[in-house]
Amino acid sequence: MNKVAVVTGATSGIGRANVELLLKDNIDVIGLARSEKRAEELKISFSDLETSAKLHIVMGDLSSNQKSKDALKNIQYVLNKHYQGRLDILMNIAGIVSSGLHVNEDGNELTFATNHLSVFILTLGLVSYLEKSTNPRILVVSSLSHYRASINFNNLQNKKCYNILKAYKRSKLYNVFFVKAFARKYPHLPIFAIDPGLVKTEIGLKNTSKLAGKIWLWRVSKGTDAIYPASFMAKIAIDQDYVTQTGLYFKEGIPKKSNPITYNETYQERLWDITKELVKS
Repeated sequence: MNKVAVVTGATSGIGRANVELLLKDNIDVIGLARSEKRAEELKISFSDLETSAKLHIVMGDLSSNQKSKDALKNIQYVLNKHYQGRLDILMNIAGIVSSGLHVNEDGNELTFATNHLSVFILTLGLVSYLEKSTNPRILVVSSLSHYRASINFNNLQNKKCYNILKAYKRSKLYNVFFVKAFARKYPHLPIFAIDPGLVKTEIGLKNTSKLAGKIWLWRVSKGTDAIYPASFMAKIAIDQDYVTQTGLYFKEGIPKKSNPITYNETYQERLWDITKELVKS
């Protein structure tokens, strides 16, 4: 039986590129999609790769606790039905940038909820599935911008004096904190924070103002195609050499020092405990 991977943000950018590479490597993929139209386009685009690997599309939105839990249930259904409850690779790629302060039905800021809380919900919800794999891997997409972020436990969700860049940078910082804390708590499940670099994706064109969109287009004109970071991510997800490097931050397949504050275990634990409370039913 083939290995199976879950990829969030599967219909565009880095997520889509990873779906393609994994299928080409004969790994079945469960792609999480928010748009039914884009899901159908993805299925059609990669139909020729399904000769030796299977692409499952599940619908899901990661913008709130309940929606993330619903997406988790959809993923679990496919894993239980087709793979005896086993998962080999989890790629947490989906993310957003949001102009202006937007609060979801849980009272959580949208960027914080999508980029951080959903990663916590999905990853913890799939632990038992990953534990059934003989060679599990978890990847979480962070960003170079996390180096320029700080953590303020009195304004964790940036609700005070909201700023689009600060909110995004901090969410990517929280991703690294999560990876390091998870690696300590689950040493048998290798997990990696990924810096994809500047990539030509649509993330800066969704949930943003016209001005922010124009700035994003100018920035990414200097970026790489999504297949470039995806190639390194696929390697980390498959190659045995990476197993012992759990909890580290990677760029272009090479471990790098992350923001110095991410090594603070007290901060890691405090953020973990707060997050755990925020995602409770």
